[in-house]
Amino acid sequence: MTGLQLCGENLKALGDRGLRIPRYNRKALRPRIVHLGLGHFHRAHQAAYIDELLNRGLCDSGIFGINLVPDSYPLAEIAREQDYLYTLLARDSAGEESPRVIGSILGYLNAASQPEEALAILSAGETAVISLTVTEKAYYYDTVKEDLAWDHGDLIHDAAFPGKPRTVIGFLALALEMRRKKGAGPVTIMSCDNFPSNGKILARCLDSFCRKIRPDLAPWIRENAAFPLSMVDRITPGTTGALLDDLEKRHGIRDRWAVGCEDFRQWVLEDRFQKAFPLGALGKAGVQIVNEVEPYELMKIRLLNGSHSALAYPAYLMGYRGVAEAAADPLLRRFIRELYMEQIGNAVPEVPGIDLKEYKDTLIRRFSNKNIGDTVLRLASDGSKKVPNAILKPLAELVQNGTPHGAVVFALASWARFLSGKGEGGEPIPLEDPAASVLSAAALKAGTEPAAFLRAVGMPEVGGDKLDSLAQELRACVDQIAAAGIRRSLEACGEPAALA
Repeated sequence: MTGLQLCGENLKALGDRGLRIPRYNRKALRPRIVHLGLGHFHRAHQAAYIDELLNRGLCDSGIFGINLVPDSYPLAEIAREQDYLYTLLARDSAGEESPRVIGSILGYLNAASQPEEALAILSAGETAVISLTVTEKAYYYDTVKEDLAWDHGDLIHDAAFPGKPRTVIGFLALALEMRRKKGAGPVTIMSCDNFPSNGKILARCLDSFCRKIRPDLAPWIRENAAFPLSMVDRITPGTTGALLDDLEKRHGIRDRWAVGCEDFRQWVLEDRFQKAFPLGALGKAGVQIVNEVEPYELMKIRLLNGSHSALAYPAYLMGYRGVAEAAADPLLRRFIRELYMEQIGNAVPEVPGIDLKEYKDTLIRRFSNKNIGDTVLRLASDGSKKVPNAILKPLAELVQNGTPHGAVVFALASWARFLSGKGEGGEPIPLEDPAASVLSAAALKAGTEPAAFLRAVGMPEVGGDKLDSLAQELRACVDQIAAAGIRRSLEACGEPAALA
């Protein structure tokens, strides 16, 4: 099939070929939602939900995307050439795929090169929702002090030059100050980033920043901004050339901005937002609008994200580079489903409407989806930001409660072995982590100074002599992996529990 370029002019022809296309008038939409962090995940998740609302006539607003850091590829040019349209290609584990053209994004700019234009959009009275997927590290939040990491260079800069911010917190504060002065009205600021209590932490970060830098703004934010919590989930690897080629070959569409993802998705959103925009309508597109999001967050972060990390580090050391291939290894599958998930599940609260056994089984099926091309290195990146919430906090609870946790300690030891920077054959391991140098130095001494490693990675305090005991358990795992190798160590790891 001859590939047809995706753009507004060709939409009807693509629809005539059987492709699902937007059924609404995009020119009549207003960009009342501004999204910070226009990456793959947002386009596979929130933008797709808004597209569904638009197709059903339940919404009249589209999305304007803004990135705060320079783009690594000509995103603005590509998106503009395609009239901000892109194909979302969801694939299930059986290989069935359902491509659809998403039309909910109406524009894009990069704030690193166009800061004034970005601030004008964020502070416009028409903007009713500001959503974020900027990753946890972009918040500069110190989980120990429960405050902004004020000693970080970027925050030091923003404190000295608040009119030229580098951080998302400083940028939001400046935009909200402009809203206040304009009388632009209330706004919902919706974090969709992957950490517990994301909305509360975003509000806390902004309040801390404003009390120090913009004291007159803090009361206005408390009165005029809502910060709902949210839990979002959809495995979305980076787009590859193979996906773009396959899209043209199988579906006859040329699209440089396509996104591939799994068929599963979930969005749980707190019923807390300013009424200027009907976010509650998202419930009609499959979003769960609830009063308490935290149980869903803990379930997802500790079971999905924690299991992703627990799988990634031993899998990489065993030579796996694809997630599906790793999840198909009987030894790794046993470790993750029968040991790790069962132990970490004891630190997951009851979740309304969720059967945790079914949820765990579904996670294994999702990990095994070979049709989305997820990579082990993607899961292994930024461990310093992922592991504390996903593994260390539940581990502290298990230790404190005297609950079995050997598989969780093994996952931590595997991370330490990964952080050493060399594989079992001596080959270099690419470490993509903002704290790589500090953590690598601590990991190299984890066998002799396990307590120091636990401190370096941010292990929460546990009472009495339990921390010393945990350090010795970690030492034993690290020593075993060093002596016997990762595969033989996995074989010796624990006895499977009765699945729950």
